[in-house]
Amino acid sequence: MIETNIQPKVYKPVGHCIYCGTNKGELSKEHIVPFGLAGNWMILPKASCRSCAEITRDIEQFCLRWMLGPLRIRLNLPTRRKKARPSQLSLEYIRADGQKELVTVPTQEYPFVCTGFRFSAPGLLRGVQPNESAKGELVEVVIRYIEGEIRNHIKSDGQRVKLSTVNMQQFSRMLAKIAHAYAIAEYGENSFVPMLPDLILGKSDTSAYLVGGDVSAPLLDEPVLHHIYRQDCLSNGVEYMLIAIRLFAFVGMPRYHVVVGKKL
Repeated sequence: MIETNIQPKVYKPVGHCIYCGTNKGELSKEHIVPFGLAGNWMILPKASCRSCAEITRDIEQFCLRWMLGPLRIRLNLPTRRKKARPSQLSLEYIRADGQKELVTVPTQEYPFVCTGFRFSAPGLLRGVQPNESAKGELVEVVIRYIEGEIRNHIKSDGQRVKLSTVNMQQFSRMLAKIAHAYAIAEYGENSFVPMLPDLILGKSDTSAYLVGGDVSAPLLDEPVLHHIYRQDCLSNGVEYMLIAIRLFAFVGMPRYHVVVGKKL
């Protein structure tokens, strides 16, 4: 089992919202990696206003509940509502004739499934304009599972089982939020010109332009839950700060590359 009970690193308080810039009202702390993904190990105090916190909460809630919810339960990752954590989950069967059926199973019988995406490089690094970068950004959906557990729910008559609900845009916005907060916490706001806040707040859709991956990297297991690090890049003579992110690296999930802004 991967260790998740890590001594937290608390950064210097920001004193204004890292997304919209306001310093009015109460500012809450930011978990750089969402709390529900064991993100209590990197905390940025006084970094998000209430309005922006609600937006990032909704982004994370979709990804953590619908894409990764059963996996979080299986790994016993943190939740703010421990008493509400279910003991049973609904599993959707798809019959050979196309009919769907919801079956309730104990959480320990729900298949181990980890879902992500293999993206091509961010459009900015491919020389693609922002309004064109949606073309070809997805290489494949990546699903890691335990074959024996899936086999228990598949029948020879063609019955299939739904493994996950995915949304590339929401997932990309969550990656953008992680990268933006990490860059500010580790290197400071004066180290780059930020490019991600409008994407995070839903004011523009530049997800494929600024968020991508590394299809050349093999999907090897790493002995860590998540892996985040800086990896700068040069495009058309301009230096950009790039943050590499691997969520659930221990099961060989893809590496994502997020362009956070121009270097200063």
